[in-house]
Amino acid sequence: RGYWNNAVVRFCIDIPREYPSAHPVITLMTRVSHPLVRLEDGRFALEQQFPQWTPYSDYIFHALHYLKNAFKNRVLKQLQPRECYNISAYMKFKNDLPQFREHARIDSLQSRHPNALYGSQPPDCPIVFTQLSEDQFESTMQQIKSFVAVANPPVAA
Repeated sequence: RGYWNNAVVRFCIDIPREYPSAHPVITLMTRVSHPLVRLEDGRFALEQQFPQWTPYSDYIFHALHYLKNAFKNRVLKQLQPRECYNISAYMKFKNDLPQFREHARIDSLQSRHPNALYGSQPPDCPIVFTQLSEDQFESTMQQIKSFVAVANPPVAA
């Protein structure tokens, strides 16, 4: 659901040495035309939700939750131009919703292209996507199912 339906959005979280006193920096590795994402480098405007990052009150999971919600209509509707890195995307959302929707649809399609999913990865990225053959996929699914069966045995009545 939503404008970026079925998109695969890859991102990086940089946790500064000063954390939790300083906020993390979220950078989208997937090109997305979104008001809160800077086109030049993919930086996500976390400051919109956390103008003053508060140690031991604001945590990384709050930032991730906001990243997810930022793609929803209720957050997009509340944005103000001063909070946006991508004014062009903001103006499309406010003034030309069909065009905004089309850009998001194209972003979503491109995000699922094999080059976007399996192409070059940053050298320090701990999560790497690899394409599986049918046999590899089936084998992996069987391993997952057997693990789930062992971890969750049936309860006797």
